[in-house]
Amino acid sequence: MQRETDQSRIILDILESVDRDGGRSQRSRASEVGIALGLINAYLKFCIRKGYLKARKISARSYQYMLTPRGFTEKSRLALSRLSDSLAFVRATRAEYADLFADAKARQWQSVVIAGGSSLVEICAICAIERGIRIVAIVDAGARPDRMLGVPVYGNLAAVAQPFDGAVIADLQDPRRVLAETVAALGADRVMIPLFLSAGLPRQEAA
Repeated sequence: MQRETDQSRIILDILESVDRDGGRSQRSRASEVGIALGLINAYLKFCIRKGYLKARKISARSYQYMLTPRGFTEKSRLALSRLSDSLAFVRATRAEYADLFADAKARQWQSVVIAGGSSLVEICAICAIERGIRIVAIVDAGARPDRMLGVPVYGNLAAVAQPFDGAVIADLQDPRRVLAETVAALGADRVMIPLFLSAGLPRQEAA
């Protein structure tokens, strides 16, 4: 299933790339899509075989690629599928964070730190605000801005001067590391993580 998802993403990215500029070099297109040069060639040939693209030779070593009507249809279908998957992800994660903050409210938490720097931070923040829980800071070791969503951003928990009740994990890239560091700093009873992030963690870590 994951392989099919990755392939659909690559095909959509290629079709969108060709739609923007059919005359780009394969090396440039490979860099744009984020795959190896040899793979971009294979995917372009695949798209031609499927009838999504047409190619016209413009020099000894370069081609002009064009979307066919079938290619436009496939691009629209894949884009809609990606949007649907994205919306489904947002709905599911928002529901989990809503449950998590309901639990935080039951624990009488009034303020939290959000630990992580992924796109989950915004969803997490919205759910906290809906429950009337104040966000003191966002902690992200790789963060550049000093503020996000109007909240101060710090590289580590030790830099957070204001008191807070607990921390909520909102990191997609390396939730295991972020959870371990946060628990080490605060203790397990002051750290919460949604189920979808803890699914791949050992039971004692996810608790």
